[in-house]
Amino acid sequence: MNLASSELAGETPEERRDVVDLEERSWLSRHRRGDLSAFPALMAAYRRPVYSYLVRSGVAEADRDDVFQAIFLKIHAAAGSYDPARPLAPWLFTIVANSVRNHHRDRPRAAGSTLSDEDPPDPPDPNPGPEHIASVRETLAWLEGALAALPPAQREALLLTAIVGLRQRDVALALDLPLNTVKTHLRRARLALAARLAERNAPRGATRRQP
Repeated sequence: MNLASSELAGETPEERRDVVDLEERSWLSRHRRGDLSAFPALMAAYRRPVYSYLVRSGVAEADRDDVFQAIFLKIHAAAGSYDPARPLAPWLFTIVANSVRNHHRDRPRAAGSTLSDEDPPDPPDPNPGPEHIASVRETLAWLEGALAALPPAQREALLLTAIVGLRQRDVALALDLPLNTVKTHLRRARLALAARLAERNAPRGATRRQP
């Protein structure tokens, strides 16, 4: 193993992510210079996390492809404003989060609707039994409803960390919020979900013990 490989082998996940981040920072600059491979590389890397964010943010299935395409058109149009000295993901998800907010503002969900009106996707198990499928689908539907019940700021912070995988400091950059505010949103979101889960798992007919 050469020195470079040895150093890579000893890196922490955070350090490896920083190496990937440095590579990502060149994509938009190369795209602007006419490198035809740069923007497809960006889209390939961010296709899944962006689409997952749309799903969990409550963008209806019929609208997702249009919103997805509009987001990447905005990224293309705004390429000149990106500073390669800064991480790409927070800059990119600022556009994503703002696009989703604008979409919901322009097309508000009907009262009482959850994050998605269609059935949640089947689990990836290649040979699941019917009871397992029903249980997983029920859990996913419950989770989408629980996420939908969160205040938007809490939901955004939770999705960007749990679904997209951004670090808290990058979520703060993406949402233009102080880091401590992001931490507060995350803490409150997790506490709210934990409370809803405890309520869901409580035996039927159980009542809260009075102090």
